[in-house]
Amino acid sequence: MFGPSFLWGVIGLLLIASEMLIPGFTIFFFGLGAWITALVALVFPPLAGSLAWQIVLWAAGSIFSFAFLRKHFRRWFRGTLLDRMPKNNVGERAVVLEAISPEKAGRVRYRGTSWKAVSLTESFETGEEVSIIEEDGITLTVTAPFDTEII
Repeated sequence: MFGPSFLWGVIGLLLIASEMLIPGFTIFFFGLGAWITALVALVFPPLAGSLAWQIVLWAAGSIFSFAFLRKHFRRWFRGTLLDRMPKNNVGERAVVLEAISPEKAGRVRYRGTSWKAVSLTESFETGEEVSIIEEDGITLTVTAPFDTEII
């Protein structure tokens, strides 16, 4: 009922559509390889009778498009994360949730989330405001608040 070109076109469409569900921007190129196979099978009817050649063409088209077009297409399809934290939190303010001292880590609220916090030389009580001087993974090093505005 449907020829190989139509079937490869549908497979390509499904693979490209699945890219919305699977992150990484790789499945798209398998779909592109299927579309290449559909086009070649349409232009060269003898290829339409050989499933083995269609699979070889699909694999080659997928690898070729992935290797040579991924960088180009990635610029167009790059996503954006909203409300990302800055890479450098130095100078930002936080509020102490659990007491912090040089001997014992505590917790601070920073950007709506509770973080483990340490202090090198000072002690802070619950409710005090502190400034972040370093971020190490999920631990913030804090100090007494300082003015972050540079004149």
